[in-house]
Amino acid sequence: MENIRNFAEISARDLRFIFSSFICMYLKKLEIIGFKSFAQKISLEFIDSKHSDVVVHPGITAIVGPNGSGKSNVADAVRWVMGEQSMKSLRAKKAQDIIFSGSDKKSRLSYASVSLLFDNHDQKIPLEFKEVSITRKLFRDGESEYLINGSHVRLIDVIDLLAKAGIGKDSYSVVNQGMTDAILSATALQRRSVLEDAAGVKQHKIKKERALKKMETAKNNLEQTRSLMKEIEPHLKMLKRQAEKAQKGKIVADQLREKQIKLFAYLWHNFEKEKKISATEKEETGRLMMNAQRELDIVSDALNEESRKTGDFSERKKLENDRARAYDNLNRVERELVLAEGKMEILKEKLFARQAIQTEPVDLNYIQMELKKIHQHQEELITRLEKAEKMEELQDIKEFSRAVQLELYELYENTRRGKRKIGKSPEQNQEENELKKEIENFSQVKKDQEKQREKLRALIENLENKIKEEIEKERRAREKFFQLEKEFQKKQRESNILKDRFNEAKVRLAKVEVREEDLTGEIKEALGLSPRDLVYDNQPIEREKLEREINRLKLEKEQIGAIDPLVLEEYQETSDRFNFLNQESEDLEKAIISLRQIAKEMDIEIKKVFEKAFQKINYEFEHYFKMIFGGGKAELVKVKLGNEESENKENEDPEEEAEKETREKKQEDGIEIYVCPPGKKISNLSILSGGERSLVSIAFLFAMIAYNPPPFVFLDEVEAALDEANSRRLGKILRELSGNTQFIAITHNREIMRQAALLYGVTMGGDGVSKVFSVKLDQVGTKGEIKK
Repeated sequence: MENIRNFAEISARDLRFIFSSFICMYLKKLEIIGFKSFAQKISLEFIDSKHSDVVVHPGITAIVGPNGSGKSNVADAVRWVMGEQSMKSLRAKKAQDIIFSGSDKKSRLSYASVSLLFDNHDQKIPLEFKEVSITRKLFRDGESEYLINGSHVRLIDVIDLLAKAGIGKDSYSVVNQGMTDAILSATALQRRSVLEDAAGVKQHKIKKERALKKMETAKNNLEQTRSLMKEIEPHLKMLKRQAEKAQKGKIVADQLREKQIKLFAYLWHNFEKEKKISATEKEETGRLMMNAQRELDIVSDALNEESRKTGDFSERKKLENDRARAYDNLNRVERELVLAEGKMEILKEKLFARQAIQTEPVDLNYIQMELKKIHQHQEELITRLEKAEKMEELQDIKEFSRAVQLELYELYENTRRGKRKIGKSPEQNQEENELKKEIENFSQVKKDQEKQREKLRALIENLENKIKEEIEKERRAREKFFQLEKEFQKKQRESNILKDRFNEAKVRLAKVEVREEDLTGEIKEALGLSPRDLVYDNQPIEREKLEREINRLKLEKEQIGAIDPLVLEEYQETSDRFNFLNQESEDLEKAIISLRQIAKEMDIEIKKVFEKAFQKINYEFEHYFKMIFGGGKAELVKVKLGNEESENKENEDPEEEAEKETREKKQEDGIEIYVCPPGKKISNLSILSGGERSLVSIAFLFAMIAYNPPPFVFLDEVEAALDEANSRRLGKILRELSGNTQFIAITHNREIMRQAALLYGVTMGGDGVSKVFSVKLDQVGTKGEIKK
């Protein structure tokens, strides 16, 4: 059925809860979706919306319904949204059990969500909001969310915030049936813990617990830090030695570099000076050489002029030309003469060959003789070839060669035929006559050529004598020329000397330039600098001493050996890490001391607040006990805990004095409850009846509420074991305390319903879904019907 929210006028008995000048924090609304049996969204509002402009304390709200309707799920929802992690406390086996699992008529949901909306006008929740909403969601895949005013937060943030407001999952803000009896069944240490929550030291306890956890974490970190330092320290020592060696090498290298810079600057300065001198010398020598060359050119011009004046050698040249022509003619005549002699010899041989022709058998003797003759002719041919100097001679040799070839061919033919010819024919006689005529002609030509040769030789001799005469004549005419020539030769020698000096200067300058390249290479290799970067301070140095020092430093550098350039960097990094760990260790030690001090301060603060709260709660406990029981005695007593309760604590190894003191204090102050109802003598709480135990628990609960009123308290059927008279007493106490605390009671008790200003009913239909409706008690008639 649909939710019904009909809020009427506030009755007269609730007007005492209206505060015009004071606004207290309270729970305005509870929203549940998908939590356990609440499949549909339900909203429980605890203030009349018609009077939103009037601040009304919500007082007492009752939630009623039949057994199994799901009304206790409301209390579970409140406990869950405040951070409860124990499924047992929520009456579930696993987290997904709190999500509506479905029914025959309603499918299961994928998530559960519960929200609490608080009025925060008094800023009891330390947030700058007038309303604070706390929401928790759980999805079937296991993911969960915590939200404060719609912003995602952590569970610890929710717990801290509620602790500062005096409520929480472990506080007495939600009290069920079992918790009332659990107070009496609890140990003295557990009762102390409940009393501490009532005393408002929960936030101090949280701070203390966190300080102890942080201290434990700091100890673990300190141990790890020290362990790392132990691992690093040997390596750091080794790196330190290497770094010192590298540092020494660096110092030596720096000293070497400094001295090399000094030496190279000096050498470069001297080199530049020498280069300048060489260049100047070359320049000066070149200038002198140019001057000498100009003087030489002047003498040469004068010499040429004098040679032109006295050098008219036309007659001598004419004679020389005539001599040349005579030599040419002589050579021509001699060639022709040799050629005529050669041809004449060939013709004579032919004639001789013709005169000897006859036929006879060819025998071995004939062949040998012919071969011998041919061999002789060949030797003669070779000799003539070796002595030949002119073309005409070669022509004669060619003819002679053909004759030898002809002889070979004739021998070949005679040998092939096996006989040779002898005797003469008329044709042969005619041929011989012709040969004789040719021989006579060549003989005449030879005689003419020999006469011509003698004439030419005489002419040449005559021309030679005339030329000699002309030369002597010219020599006498050229005495001045020779003087100028002597002067020219002198100037030539001087010029050559200057040229040699200039070339020497060029060579010296070239050597300097080569040295420049070498010195530049040395400087670049040794220093990685350009010679132009070196600055000479004009201070004199002892070069040999400086070079010995440089060699010594080089040797020392070699003895130190090659050092990894990353050693210094690694040493610095390792040293920085070691120093960081050392500083971290010191900081952790300080943090441990500081956290230990915080734990001590929290212990002192807890003790101080607890002592004050204990006296007041003890007084209120006795007050409410007498009110409920109509008399009797009740007292809270601090007792020291025995070994049975502290056995587990004693087994721990106390590393720190503060923890030991804290544990000892915790062990010595337990809380025992001593009560004596009127007319009875009770020695032990265990002999009380069930109703009496409930009343004692309620008195203890109300005593804590009276001392430190929480913003709200959920009571889940805590009065179930009470009779009607005790129920009236309970209602009276609730009415008395509702001025400062908002009570939401899940109940079947009519007296509690009578005290409530607002009534919520919870029912469950056939679909297995819990539903909620509300009604104002003024709307209920005398017979229980609801008035319209």
